[in-house]
Amino acid sequence: MATVYPPDRHLLRDLRLSFEHGGDRTSRAWMPVAPELFATDGAVRAGALATLVDVIGGGLAAAAAHPGWIATADLTLHLVRAATAGSVQARARVVHSGRTTVVIEVGLFGDADVELGIATMSFAVLPRRDGNPDISTGMAAGPSTMALESSRMHAPLLDELGVHTLDAERGELEVPVSDWSRNSFGAMQGGAVATIVDAAAEAVAQAATGVALTVTDIQLTYLALARVGPLRTRVDVLGVGPGAVTARVELVDTGADARVTTVGRVVATSTLRGSR
Repeated sequence: MATVYPPDRHLLRDLRLSFEHGGDRTSRAWMPVAPELFATDGAVRAGALATLVDVIGGGLAAAAAHPGWIATADLTLHLVRAATAGSVQARARVVHSGRTTVVIEVGLFGDADVELGIATMSFAVLPRRDGNPDISTGMAAGPSTMALESSRMHAPLLDELGVHTLDAERGELEVPVSDWSRNSFGAMQGGAVATIVDAAAEAVAQAATGVALTVTDIQLTYLALARVGPLRTRVDVLGVGPGAVTARVELVDTGADARVTTVGRVVATSTLRGSR
């Protein structure tokens, strides 16, 4: 496992995210739209947008909980329009900060301020441990980025994650936990988890309908850290309608006594319009 976080080649660097933190419990982040992030519809997949949400939301929540620390409890993402070019801006704000819970809301916008969707995240507030990073040192006002000059996606996002399809019709995928996708705790980064859930639901939706559907809604409940791997998905189709499939997805850490680490409720549709 890498000892410096994030390593030079890492999901959060290669997405080329940039940030600007306000002094009013708000933050903004930008992610360039790149073909490597596209789903089958030629637009940025929901999992990549959830990664942007996870990063900006987690940083703002950690600042709100300071000097305590946080653990992500859940993430919900609802998309109304597709991101096909330019960049995606995330605008995050603290909507609740209490003794035990922090809630963050994140609006997603395309170029010309076109609204793409909205997300919420909730976090449990925990006592700080010696190994927790000091988020206050990285939340100074002004622009910043984790990208290096060499940072970029070298392959489609699912390939970078190492996603291997075991059974597309059943949505069974297998994914390693690698240094490229680990968080600072050595487990699968929360946005990477969302991307795997996204991909599993997308595969099942297309198999169930025979048409290319893409994920527009994700609701994730994080139960445990996915540390060991390989991770595998289990999908139950809850409903199939005209142009839409609803599914439940479990992410299982096969190397940790088959522990269920995440449960997702996902909707895939064919109704999103492009932002440009």
